[in-house]
Amino acid sequence: MKLLIDEQLLGCGLLLRSIGYDLLLANETGLQKDPAIVEYAKNNHLFVITEDNGMATLCKFREVPYLHIDVSLKAKMIVRELQQLGITKS
Repeated sequence: MKLLIDEQLLGCGLLLRSIGYDLLLANETGLQKDPAIVEYAKNNHLFVITEDNGMATLCKFREVPYLHIDVSLKAKMIVRELQQLGITKS
C-alpha cells in the first residue's frame, strides 16, 4: 500500500523513500488543510502516517488507514532501543 507522510515527518518520509517505500509527502499533494489531505488519501487508497492528533482523528472518522506517531509510541521505540543497547532503568 502506498503511504502518505504528513508534513511533520518530512525527514522520515524522505528516508523511507530512499530505501524504497512507495510514498507521497503531504506537501506533494498541493493541498494544505488536513480535511482535504485526508480526503485525498481516502480517494487514492493511501496509508497515512502522522504525528498530528487532528489528522489522526480525521483519518479515524473518515475510515482512512493510519499510523499515529504519538508520544507513547516514541517512548516505546526509545525504550526498545535502550534495552537493545543494554541500557536499563536506574
